[in-house]
Amino acid sequence: MTKVYLGKCDAPDLSLLPTTESRRKFRTGKYVETVLEFVDRIDVGGGTEKNRARAEGTDTDHATALYNELCTGIRYDQLPPIVVKIGTSYCLIDGFTRVKALKKRGQERWCFDVYEINEGFTLSELRDEIGLGANDHVVAKRATKADFIISGIQWVKDNDSSENQKTISKKDIKKWLEGIPNSWSPAQKTDIINKIFDKAYPDGSVATFTEAEAAKYLEPLGYASKGRDDGDGFVGRTFAATVNATHAPRNFCHALEDFVKHGKRTRINLFAPNGTKSKDVEKVIQSQKEEIEMWEDALDEFYAVKKSFKDFKLIEFATLLDIEIPDEVPVDVGDLNNKITDIQHKVKQITKSVAWEWYHLEKEDQKKMLIEGYAKFLLDNK
Repeated sequence: MTKVYLGKCDAPDLSLLPTTESRRKFRTGKYVETVLEFVDRIDVGGGTEKNRARAEGTDTDHATALYNELCTGIRYDQLPPIVVKIGTSYCLIDGFTRVKALKKRGQERWCFDVYEINEGFTLSELRDEIGLGANDHVVAKRATKADFIISGIQWVKDNDSSENQKTISKKDIKKWLEGIPNSWSPAQKTDIINKIFDKAYPDGSVATFTEAEAAKYLEPLGYASKGRDDGDGFVGRTFAATVNATHAPRNFCHALEDFVKHGKRTRINLFAPNGTKSKDVEKVIQSQKEEIEMWEDALDEFYAVKKSFKDFKLIEFATLLDIEIPDEVPVDVGDLNNKITDIQHKVKQITKSVAWEWYHLEKEDQKKMLIEGYAKFLLDNK
């Protein structure tokens, strides 16, 4: 369909949108109507542009792509973002990145599909089904496995009122997953289900995370990673609490650089390394915090010395010896050739061995005949 240019103060023509029959259908909610609403009045979730169904929140690059798409016009064959009316407010369920792009452009009003929650379901279940399975608009970014895992963990926590008694089974998680439109293979579904269960119910050891997984888990909660701005004057960094490793000094140097160059303080998010026992988590985290604090104390001491002795240098470079490096380094080619010949001879011996031949035979009867023949040879030449 041809795009129609829309000014920032213009509102979409609802009559040109797809018919009611074409609206997306979900088991957790149903379409009610489409409304025109001021973009700034849409509740995106407590004032934060975080999509619970997205492990990484809203993607800046993806928002830029949608922004560029909006600047060239609107395609009326694409369905609007989805909201649920709660009281007098419209709560955004799907289209977080689009709303971010609309705000960036300064669009005053936009069209939104209003849904209501079906009986027997909750707002969080509607949000999961729509947020994970409804991305069919222009420049759509489909939900990843990490998105499903993060939402699944939260779904377990929302529906298990016990004190970690595992009242939610893998069968329940499978039912939740199958209720959300997805194209995962059976093996991928099994992996998602197992990871949701293991991370929701860590047994003995802490739920295992890589640095990337930990960062994705924290992002929807408002904690940034990889030196990104978290919106309140801090930059965030996430790493495993491993004492005497390179994580602390490296990130401490990053923190200094961020403060000197950009005036930003750093908020560090620590997670326990894989295999850490539950009882040891607090101790591991505390040890890493103490190491980081040691680096900051050392900086204070350096500053005190530097203040008293302005010419003091923490690092002194070694003397330049002016040793000339020849253009060509002499190589004993003959010695290298001898070593090559020796290695080739050893390889030849190995490839002629019975063990080598036996390993590379494909049929069992051939292997059996080889062993029997070799055994006979050994007996005959005993």
